[in-house]
Amino acid sequence: YKRLYMKGGFTLIELLVVLIIISLVSAFVAPRIIAPFSNLHLKTAAQEIAGTLRYNRSQAVSEKVERVAVFDLDGRSVRIFSADNSIVDTAGDTPEKKPADTIYELPDGVGFEKATAGEEEFEEGEFAVAFFPNGSSSGGDVVLSGESGRRLGIEVNAITGIVRVSELERDG
Repeated sequence: YKRLYMKGGFTLIELLVVLIIISLVSAFVAPRIIAPFSNLHLKTAAQEIAGTLRYNRSQAVSEKVERVAVFDLDGRSVRIFSADNSIVDTAGDTPEKKPADTIYELPDGVGFEKATAGEEEFEEGEFAVAFFPNGSSSGGDVVLSGESGRRLGIEVNAITGIVRVSELERDG
């Protein structure tokens, strides 16, 4: 009987070298692939909030009812209330929050950096923007930030009630 032996092949050292090269390349490429996803969460959150604000402005105009967007800077959420569902029920000894018409919670890795209304700036607590039946609003700006340091601003114009999203300079 004649045995067949494989004369070609790879040695263990050659396989280890290839695995090390693949590991090094992966270490440099993976952050470049993952980083855009955190930016995507930030951009999506800003667009979702802006869309919700635009919708509620149009609802205020069409229903002829004031609508209020409350940004919970610490709780990382936006709650929308209509005038017939007031924000606070004062019918007891302690004020009680009524349920919101709409709630949007920020995704992981995205947070509110600050909010401004005129000269007043908020970095914690709650910040409200009201939309009036004539299309105007109380106005204000909200800054969202992501893990990568990217920042997006949501501006609500006080006169027109128009909502805009814009890129802001990175923290540095």
